[in-house]
Amino acid sequence: MGTYLTGEVSVIHAEADVDFENFAYSAIFANNAGTYQINGTNMILVAGRVVNVVVQENGTTLDGTKFLLMGNPIAPQTKVKTGLISGTTETFDNNIGIVETYQYVDIKTGNPIQS
Repeated sequence: MGTYLTGEVSVIHAEADVDFENFAYSAIFANNAGTYQINGTNMILVAGRVVNVVVQENGTTLDGTKFLLMGNPIAPQTKVKTGLISGTTETFDNNIGIVETYQYVDIKTGNPIQS
């Protein structure tokens, strides 16, 4: 089960620290009551309360330290082997070896890539 489902978080970021490229945010803590745009929707936040929601960069307007985003780092591994495509014998500087080509899927974009 993912940590966003259990409420476990390892980072708390204010606007200056928010990094959607390297972190997934699964909750919002309101320092100040107010109406804020989260995921394209105006939400009324109550000071001192936590809203469990996966926060998307698109449609979220950060507002200083009025609310904090809580979440976890995104796994650094962005490529997963899907299988060996080919293995060829190559000669280089009088050395013979096998050159293997693998297909990967970039988990950020979903596009196949080759090594």
